[in-house]
Amino acid sequence: MNTISRILNELRQAVKNKMGKDISSSSHCEELAAEIKKMGIVINPQTFRRFFGLIKSSGKFHIYTLDTLAQYCDFSDFATFKKSLIDDELELFLEGVKTESQEFDYWKLSETLCSKIIESPSLLASVHHQLLKYPLARTFFMEHHPMRDLAGTVYLQYFQEYLKYEETNEARLFAYGFLYMGSFLTQNNEFRNIYFNKIEETPLTTDVYILPAGRKFGVLLLEVWLRKDEIKFNKIWNEMLFVRQRYKEFSERSVCSFEYAVLEHIIFTDKTEEMLFLIENNTFQVHSDRKFITQHRKENHDTCWNIMCAMAYIKAKKQAKSKSYLNKVSLDKLALGWKKYYSIMYYFVYYNFADREEISKIIDELTQLIEETHFTYYSGRLRELLKARTCADQSLLQTS
Repeated sequence: MNTISRILNELRQAVKNKMGKDISSSSHCEELAAEIKKMGIVINPQTFRRFFGLIKSSGKFHIYTLDTLAQYCDFSDFATFKKSLIDDELELFLEGVKTESQEFDYWKLSETLCSKIIESPSLLASVHHQLLKYPLARTFFMEHHPMRDLAGTVYLQYFQEYLKYEETNEARLFAYGFLYMGSFLTQNNEFRNIYFNKIEETPLTTDVYILPAGRKFGVLLLEVWLRKDEIKFNKIWNEMLFVRQRYKEFSERSVCSFEYAVLEHIIFTDKTEEMLFLIENNTFQVHSDRKFITQHRKENHDTCWNIMCAMAYIKAKKQAKSKSYLNKVSLDKLALGWKKYYSIMYYFVYYNFADREEISKIIDELTQLIEETHFTYYSGRLRELLKARTCADQSLLQTS
């Protein structure tokens, strides 16, 4: 969502808070017009119907209307309201190092806060109520720093809180996509079905950015595969291929492509032909925009991509290809909040190339990571490895 859309949403929320009710009908807009009239200002209720999305609108509003609504919310004008959104950011979020130009480095501040939350269970369980009412926190702390390592913890409440303030289709796909994967990895089937339905019913409108768009298809494909619905899987796959072309230019400007976002989800299936299509037809970044993505985050995404490719090729029984991708991986390049999530994948692939001494260490690593993340989905996979290892040991004894 762009900045002006976000600010307008904040103004809508401020007006609702002032009135003490949700503005969801024509009669509510008439009530608002009557309230505004008490200020000596006359605005047609139809204007408010457009502003609150009750009738079709271009999304552009006269500054007179915006100033009036800001004044209704006790600000001198719309410019003052915009400034307040920045000035009133949560102190916890703003504490940190400024850049040389004395501007806040929101990316760095978010990473600092992520680190604090990971280290403090009490902070993890409480700070979201206070933090996520601030738009910059929602942008940098949530949208730019979703911590996959915590998808099996109370961190999921952050996304529920996020959805109280963000109502766009893009925001819904972002949040429900994360919630779905958290439920999938912790094997909470009831919630998994709920979040799948939310994603399925959320339309892919033109304002939805590349990653939430790809994740919508990724979730749909993963879920119908789990339900063993081959006909629906093929239908969604073909829809994805069509939409993929729409996002090609965006993929060229992003460190994560549309294909990357879809692969993140179907990597959990046995659809190796589809996985390899996404890998071999991936749209790589050709335009760099350092203003939004730091270099170490790009390195993180490249590392995740290599791990997923290694996983896909090992599932496709192409060991040489898998090993070539695995050899590119340095787990030190995984970012805060991503390290455990992708290290688990890495070790499951690495197991296939490890010698006998390394296998014990890999199993120990996986056991600890699964326990720390609560990703019980992987417990079954680990049991399969242990069973295979026991059978191999018994076979070796019989041979000797």
